[in-house]
Amino acid sequence: MANNETLQLEIDKQIAAGFSLDEIRKNLLNQQFSTDEVNSALKRNNVASRAKSSQGIGIMSMLVSVYFIFSGIMKMSKYQSGSGLYIFGLVMMLVGIGGLIYKLVDISRR
Repeated sequence: MANNETLQLEIDKQIAAGFSLDEIRKNLLNQQFSTDEVNSALKRNNVASRAKSSQGIGIMSMLVSVYFIFSGIMKMSKYQSGSGLYIFGLVMMLVGIGGLIYKLVDISRR
């Protein structure tokens, strides 16, 4: 019974950390839990609906970052250097680049 409680706590911890279903399964198997234990615990806890999706969100956030980059460049090309809207365009571009770098690093860690 303690093994099931340990498994449940580990699943909850990994969901809270943002792991996908496949990542959670792989991590639990690496922790020497049996395949049957892992599969039954994942089904019992409805992990598929609670775990982070491994696709979709990453692509959307990258597209938003690219949008910010291009919008910032367009604003910078339209307004004079030093004006408020030029600076706003610069900020948009920098935020887009930062978001894109952040997402690419996040994807490379998986």
